[in-house]
Amino acid sequence: MITYTGHPFVDTGFAVITAFVRKQRFADLTNDDFQQIADYIEANYVRQPLRSFLTVAFTSNAWFAQPAFNPDRSNLSPEKQAEAREKRQYWADRHLRQWRQSAAGLETCLFTGLPAAGLELSQKLQPGRVGRAQMPLLQGDDAINFFINGDPGLPMAAEAILALQAMPLGCAKVGGGLLAVHCDDEALTIAFATRFLQRNLNDVAKAQASGEEKLPGSPRSLKTLLVETLTEILIRQTQEEERRARRPMITAYYFNNGQSPFLEIYHLPLQITGFLLAVHTPAYRAIWNELVQRGWQRAGTPGKRGKGVATIEPHFNYLYEDLFTLPAQAARFVRTYFLRIPDRSADDPRREYSPQREADLVSWPLVELFVQEVLLMTDDRVAKLKELGDKLADYTRSQGGKRFFRQFFVEQRSDYFLSLLNKANIDYTRYKRGQETLFDLDSFLTIFMEGDEVLRKDWRLMRDLVLIRMVEQLRDWIAGNPDAIPAEEEVAANE
Repeated sequence: MITYTGHPFVDTGFAVITAFVRKQRFADLTNDDFQQIADYIEANYVRQPLRSFLTVAFTSNAWFAQPAFNPDRSNLSPEKQAEAREKRQYWADRHLRQWRQSAAGLETCLFTGLPAAGLELSQKLQPGRVGRAQMPLLQGDDAINFFINGDPGLPMAAEAILALQAMPLGCAKVGGGLLAVHCDDEALTIAFATRFLQRNLNDVAKAQASGEEKLPGSPRSLKTLLVETLTEILIRQTQEEERRARRPMITAYYFNNGQSPFLEIYHLPLQITGFLLAVHTPAYRAIWNELVQRGWQRAGTPGKRGKGVATIEPHFNYLYEDLFTLPAQAARFVRTYFLRIPDRSADDPRREYSPQREADLVSWPLVELFVQEVLLMTDDRVAKLKELGDKLADYTRSQGGKRFFRQFFVEQRSDYFLSLLNKANIDYTRYKRGQETLFDLDSFLTIFMEGDEVLRKDWRLMRDLVLIRMVEQLRDWIAGNPDAIPAEEEVAANE
């Protein structure tokens, strides 16, 4: 029985096989399923566009890419063709079909716990051991560094060797590398592999039908593709009323195993995936989708000699990309996407954001969800932020007016901000005839202070969260006083 191993390349490979035969679990895989994927690999890896492309995963020493094993080379005699065909079949069987044989090595697979394969995969490695031509980012077959007792190669079961061969089909081609997505949830890993596999199979079929020798890459950037694919999966699960018992943790591996090998790792922690799970529920879906829509790269580029506009598919989404900066850059994220403060230094849609024109996109419930899920803010602090925002909205209507609102909006100096708050607290207390204050000492310390004497480093973030609640409560007032919100130039000048 095949189980989830925890290794990204091996698990992605088994996920590909599971998706290829339209099953739901690794444990359901059978020999017939292994046969189906082996037949596809044998028929298509030796042809373009996969033959050349997959050297990024298995190097040019892979069995399907070796020129010496290619019977279709020009000027070969029938005898040489037969010899090359026999050699390729020999190595194909050892990579794809050892699971059919009862012979097994004396070692145990490091990944599955099954007996290691019994036949050699390289003339330089012990039987059942894999090297860089089978498993990406290992060393060469005769390198002894970083192996136990200087014994090169890793023992691997025949089923896992087949999974590694299938693995690239469940990766997205992005630029000059492959993107494999691995989760702590088997079903979600299968879901990612399924989407990438479907695209790859379609692209391979189209390329072969048209005689193309290159496999097209993803039109999206890596981070945008990762979040967009996750979003599609979450939406499908919501539509099918599937509910996850826990938040998944997602790690993406972007790698190339060719002439210039590299590995880049991207991580979406539990806070982010939990937030993305929640925003696709009915309470938040509409407002979130609108924010996402306004975060896409501009789709048009000037035509030749400035004539007309050529429409292209957007390459990336700025909101999706910035999810990877969280929680470290939460203050910038909140200010840009939730408060709609324009980024004048950027030549992209964020430059056109406007809290004045887009006040309808300023949503406290969404922000409340964000600070709880991503920043892990306590319910007590969230409640105090909301209460202060409500009271300051009331104060703005009745006492402070446009002048106070604009000052509160743009102030960047901590001493001026604290002075503004103190004055507003006094005025509000008078307005309420001593029956109520804007905040008491406990609330002020909870929101703005670290301890009793030190102002929080992120006091501007706390101010912006309060401001978001104020904007939501003052939408009708802002509509009647459009000049209450500072112009984008004034906001930018105070950044």
